[in-house]
Amino acid sequence: MLLSALFTAASSPVAWAQIERAPLIGIIDIQAVLRESEAVHALSRKIEARREAAQAGMQDREEALRAADLDLAQRRSALSVEQYAEERGKLEDEGIALQREAQEQRRQLDQIFSRGMSQVQQVLVQISQDIARENNLDLVLAKTTVILVRSEFDFTEEALQRLNARLADVTLPDVPN
Repeated sequence: MLLSALFTAASSPVAWAQIERAPLIGIIDIQAVLRESEAVHALSRKIEARREAAQAGMQDREEALRAADLDLAQRRSALSVEQYAEERGKLEDEGIALQREAQEQRRQLDQIFSRGMSQVQQVLVQISQDIARENNLDLVLAKTTVILVRSEFDFTEEALQRLNARLADVTLPDVPN
């Protein structure tokens, strides 16, 4: 009896009237778009330049710290045990502070990179919505969730071209020193 009721409901004109056509689906390879995006390439170059500049500054300070350590080692015989211990402690504290500062700089740069990627992803979502609306798509899926797709359903290249046209660069905030 239940089977008969289900069959009757499924074959009723009301149920079929709600489905006028098969849904239109589009696919975008988000990872490929992000990998090839001019904005992401520019963002990566900027972050790498900032990392190199920060590392160069840290290297100068590390060299100064090593020179101070060598100087202390040479003066050890002229210092009392207490003086040596005090100066050694200061050098160690400076070394620890330098490591913390380097970690903080790396954390800030990672955070800035994440914010930049978020900007790019937000624009890509808007572009995906535009593509869906213009092509009357009911559903847009990330290619990572799809095994096979016909090329006419793949909007990856169009999304990449639009992203490059709309956002070629990402503005980064300054890192406080």
